[in-house]
Amino acid sequence: MNFFDALIINFFNHFSRISWTADYTISFVSENQLIKGVILILIYWWAWFRADKNQTAIHRHIISTFLGCFIAMVLARGLALTLPFRLRPLHDATVHFLLPYGMRPGALEGWSSFPSDHAVLFYALSTGMFYISKKIGIFAVIYTTLLIGLPRIYLGLHYPTDIFGGAVVGVYIVFLCNSRAFIDKISTPILGWSRTNPEIFYPLFFLITYQIADMFVSSREFFGFFKSILHAMNI
Repeated sequence: MNFFDALIINFFNHFSRISWTADYTISFVSENQLIKGVILILIYWWAWFRADKNQTAIHRHIISTFLGCFIAMVLARGLALTLPFRLRPLHDATVHFLLPYGMRPGALEGWSSFPSDHAVLFYALSTGMFYISKKIGIFAVIYTTLLIGLPRIYLGLHYPTDIFGGAVVGVYIVFLCNSRAFIDKISTPILGWSRTNPEIFYPLFFLITYQIADMFVSSREFFGFFKSILHAMNI
């Protein structure tokens, strides 16, 4: 563990087990999808339907951002599987981490700590909001940092560099996906298709935003189940 991670982890861990209510509240915030993804997704739905003179441009950026979120999550999973495995703070005996009340010692055991999937996804969403409004973007970054990033450090699920690394991946991918070339070649045709086929686009749009709000948990479980069935059938 580097000096920066040690400094931040030890600082927050000093507050562990001082208050059962505080620990439980932080754990609840960290796990509750309504507080995490749903709030940010609701902002995107509001932005999609609000009356604005730049609405077409906003629609393109929203589509680009959601595509960027998907790409960033795939990249993050690839990095987690290919980079050297990193134990989470609560699993690393050398950290001497004092587990907060309500945390399971085996939480996320077997999953590499770097990069943070949460940081990748929610900083990606926050970056996309700057194309809607700078004020909303700033709010989203602060919201993501305080209610998504810091709780995961406090609970020992991630090192600060896990959060920072995930944020860099999410921000960079969404920035690329909102480039003029990407918008012209991919997002604009999708937007045009949405206007001619709204009965297909909006159910898909809902499904995609639901999966983003859910951290793709349902999709992961589905593909995990399908993979297990194929394995059982020796396929």
